[in-house]
Amino acid sequence: MADERKSRFDPNADRVTRWLADNRTEFEDQGVAEDKLAAAIGMPAADVTETIDHLEAREEVVRVPQGKSTPPQFVLKPGRGWSEVRDGLGDTRAAEQKA
Repeated sequence: MADERKSRFDPNADRVTRWLADNRTEFEDQGVAEDKLAAAIGMPAADVTETIDHLEAREEVVRVPQGKSTPPQFVLKPGRGWSEVRDGLGDTRAAEQKA
């Protein structure tokens, strides 16, 4: 069942992971503020939150809380599965450039 869920294509997850890969230096170093991601990608905040929930459940990204704020603020950092996702995006882009 988990593999079935992982294999479904989600265009929002694709947009978010591609943006994170394009901005990999910032994402992999100090992290990216979750609340700024929606504006950067041009997606509604609710869609970004839902997408991050899914990516976090698959351990591709991790939410790191930033102090005690209301509402809570998080910085996104790479999770255990990020390197596999990043490398997979690189393979996809190489194939797109050859076509």
